Amino acid sequence: MDELTEMARTFRRFGQLECPALSPLYERLSLAISEDPELLAIASHRRPGQPAPNLFFAAVHWLLLQGVPHPLTAFYPGLSPEPDSGDPYPAFRSFCLEQTDRIVETISTRAVQTNVVRRSALLLPAFTRALADVPNRPVFLIEIGASAGLNLFWDRYSYDYGGGIRWGDEASPVRLGTTSQGPYPPPVPQFPVTVVQRVGLDLEPVLLDDPGAVAWLRALVWPERSDEADLLARAMDLVRSDPPRLLEGDALDLLPAVLDEVPSDAIPLIFHSHTLNQFPESAREQSAELVRLYGRRRDLDLLSLEGRLGQENSELDLLTYRNGVRTWEHLATCDSHGYRIRWLLES
Repeated sequence: MDELTEMARTFRRFGQLECPALSPLYERLSLAISEDPELLAIASHRRPGQPAPNLFFAAVHWLLLQGVPHPLTAFYPGLSPEPDSGDPYPAFRSFCLEQTDRIVETISTRAVQTNVVRRSALLLPAFTRALADVPNRPVFLIEIGASAGLNLFWDRYSYDYGGGIRWGDEASPVRLGTTSQGPYPPPVPQFPVTVVQRVGLDLEPVLLDDPGAVAWLRALVWPERSDEADLLARAMDLVRSDPPRLLEGDALDLLPAVLDEVPSDAIPLIFHSHTLNQFPESAREQSAELVRLYGRRRDLDLLSLEGRLGQENSELDLLTYRNGVRTWEHLATCDSHGYRIRWLLES
């Protein structure tokens, strides 16, 4: 299969599986791009290992947010007070052909480092499950693929799952509402959570004192998701006063030293969300082996929130080591942006 054919399949899957109900604009554009060899050729210049649709759309959004004038702006919620409901593709295609050099420069050098704050509402029940048997032990948080590290501060946000299920600081500026589906309510902590350290590992951490990096984070938010853009801004404001420790480099290289830092009385809680799709298979295997080796030596938890190829849902899984004994649980299915969760385990 040649590169453009595979690129076409990638955009088609993105439009069919990831965009519906979240971004009608990107859904329409993705399906049209999948049949357009010229735009597929532009997208093929993406940085190796990066998801092409996310990167391509973010590059266009970034240029528009910078004020590059073009009729395409009329189709973007957030950039137009009354977005045009017509066919956006002719304007989008025109913009991409006019701005090809700038788009190629952007997608060949930048990475998809989203920080979807609402995903904390998916992570919270899983953290609850992980810590339920050790409620009195402090937590050492380690996020793989942390971006700006905003989800490392999940314990400082406020949550509402409906049906009276609430948790967190009611005065928090970051308030997350998520719909609980299915027969079992998502658990929330009934015990105090003490976080002793927050460490983010990333090839290129996003520093909140870098205006360019912050602008790129904003561009990665899908145009219709004004609520996510607001949450992003609020979370960044909260985190700036007490930033996490962000380490630059390959997680496989950094993780052993970080795990060695964890105090003996603390639980290392490692997590990642929509990150493994950027790992080659060999790196995934090395990561699993590293966790297995450390799990034989000390208690730890590994929480995974990842998509599955060809599936609409994301999956929430928990790997736990206690006294060298490994336990794996499939906890929930959810959408990738944190708007809904179907908890699968009875409390």
